[in-house]
Amino acid sequence: MRIYIAGPMTGKPDFNRTAFSLAAVRLSAQGAIPLNPAMLPDGLSEADYMRIGLTMLQCADGIYLLDGWQDSAGACAEVALAKKLGLAFRFQTAPAAMKGRPDV
Repeated sequence: MRIYIAGPMTGKPDFNRTAFSLAAVRLSAQGAIPLNPAMLPDGLSEADYMRIGLTMLQCADGIYLLDGWQDSAGACAEVALAKKLGLAFRFQTAPAAMKGRPDV
């Protein structure tokens, strides 16, 4: 199963790459194929990152939401697309799953 990782990046130290990398390791250990947008190179525009990320998401079977995803405009857009695509949802922690959980 291919799982796209979504969460806050903008305004976070090193664009929250540590949290994304830990999620990728966790998903791999569970037998999933993580699709990690935090692995993209520096230097692209925010619009480019969103275009690439949304394309990655369209190749996924599910989405994994990092804590704080609700505060990220990009992650909220990814959640909206994931809902439209009928993807499976996973959450970093149970409290995050309850607070602001998308109606799927």
